[in-house]
Amino acid sequence: MPAEAAAVAGASRQVAIARLSFQEELANVIRASASIVVLVWIYLAATLGDGRDLKRTLLPYQALIQNRPTAEQRMFRELQEGLLEAETMRSAEGAWPSPELLAEQGIPPFAPDPTVRGARYRWSLLKTGNTINYLGLPDRDGAPSWVVVIQEPQPGVPPDQLFEDEEHHKLLDGTMLHVATWSHAAGRRTPERLTTVPQAEGWEQLYAVGPSALPVAIMPQ
Repeated sequence: MPAEAAAVAGASRQVAIARLSFQEELANVIRASASIVVLVWIYLAATLGDGRDLKRTLLPYQALIQNRPTAEQRMFRELQEGLLEAETMRSAEGAWPSPELLAEQGIPPFAPDPTVRGARYRWSLLKTGNTINYLGLPDRDGAPSWVVVIQEPQPGVPPDQLFEDEEHHKLLDGTMLHVATWSHAAGRRTPERLTTVPQAEGWEQLYAVGPSALPVAIMPQ
């Protein structure tokens, strides 16, 4: 072996390893937990039969996502993932991230997937008081509009439920949110305004496993 090669082979190699910040480590842990949660919901939805028993507990404006077209099931799943990412940022930063910020970080459905055919959505973050909406309007007729309605608790008012499920998410500071995913057949004709009572405006609430069907914790304690 030439002397130069031997010297290079024998030389020690130094690699700088930067530690992740606490917020980055926490975000990674919560993202992993969020992925597990979504998979659990999908598994439960697939193993609860045809949902006839759960349908008896649904109100007229509620439905199970497993009975909807594939494109709507995909959007519903992506919204659950996006919501959990938004909750992570809300816990770390104290404010709800804009759809533009979520899109910049590649978080679906706010970041469009060029491989998916169909409608493109324009997302808005709407807020008033303790009510937050992530509203998505399609660019064409025939596709539903979507909204995630988040209700933060009123100061001094105890939560209506202590365990977590599809409709109750707990932030890292212990704040219990009431959340719901809704779709509207009006599509792009849906008014771009905040909604606090979606069922009164023709929206349909969608579930993976049903309202409080199983008291499954959806965020790490």
